[in-house]
Amino acid sequence: MPNQTPSPIRIAVVQCTILWNDISGNCQQIERYVQQLQGQADLIIFPETITTGFSAEAAQRADSQKGEVYTFLQKIASEYQVALAGSYLTEWGEGKVYNMFFLFDQEGKAQLQPKRHLFAPGGERAFVSPAMERTIFTFHGWRILPVICYDMRFPVWCRNRQNEYDLMICVANWPRPRRRVFSTLLRARAMENLCYAIGVNRVGEDPQGLVYTGDSAILNARGETLAEAKASQEEILLTSLDYTPLSELRHKFPVWEDADSFTLRLN
Repeated sequence: MPNQTPSPIRIAVVQCTILWNDISGNCQQIERYVQQLQGQADLIIFPETITTGFSAEAAQRADSQKGEVYTFLQKIASEYQVALAGSYLTEWGEGKVYNMFFLFDQEGKAQLQPKRHLFAPGGERAFVSPAMERTIFTFHGWRILPVICYDMRFPVWCRNRQNEYDLMICVANWPRPRRRVFSTLLRARAMENLCYAIGVNRVGEDPQGLVYTGDSAILNARGETLAEAKASQEEILLTSLDYTPLSELRHKFPVWEDADSFTLRLN
């Protein structure tokens, strides 16, 4: 449990299209959304691979360690005094490319978590390296589990051991044929882990012929919908998360006390 009750945080979820392998154009789009939301949110969340879209070709354009994209996100967060989250492709140590979840706070300080589970049907294993550790982020007193797309299918990776996090954020490029899976898993992860859960998915069609319907949503720990985007269109969700109802539910219904103990071992 946090040492003191975190204050409510204002969340903006950006369900948007992504320009294919156009880093400059996508960075401009990010800044336009940040400008539009100025003063309305503490944390703005974008979909997975927000600067390129999801493809093997995108890995060839991966940002260098603390390179162009990193510097841009850091600058925008500081300039507009708002935290930014999402994922992008970056080389990070020993020349490896990661699908990297980022959270830049309003001072430009970064928290980073690579994607763990690489989507073999999409060829991701061939151009991205997996995470070798799991990190819990902190923001305004809230503890956050960062999850990228396919990661959400794996309950052990997402398991909330002894209430170590309060909010799970899943950023995704989750296509239309499996849209029910996205929505179902997001709700299941919220309920089984007694946490708020946010799913942020893209919309539009990519040159590979994949169509994305979004279905972005913000859920409470009971699996109830606090905000939900319309399918297949760009939209912004705005809501405030209050820690008190979460704490009360965990006290009233302490299923976490009966959870199986385990150690997460990564090879």
